[in-house]
Amino acid sequence: MASLTTDIGITAQGRLRGMLRSIGAFFIRVAESSPKYKLLEHYNALSDEELAERGMTRLDVVERVLGPRIHL
Repeated sequence: MASLTTDIGITAQGRLRGMLRSIGAFFIRVAESSPKYKLLEHYNALSDEELAERGMTRLDVVERVLGPRIHL
């Protein structure tokens, strides 16, 4: 009598999870390569005091980099 095993180690759910992780990682890499992201990272590295010396708040940074139409 022949025996058939259907458990091959990777389920459809596991494959889907892996695909979604890959897609998510792709979008993160695209976003992080953006000049706006890099500018936000630059300002984020500054302390609140350093921003205040420049006459800015964290909200000002977001509006300056992403534009005035961004709604938080």
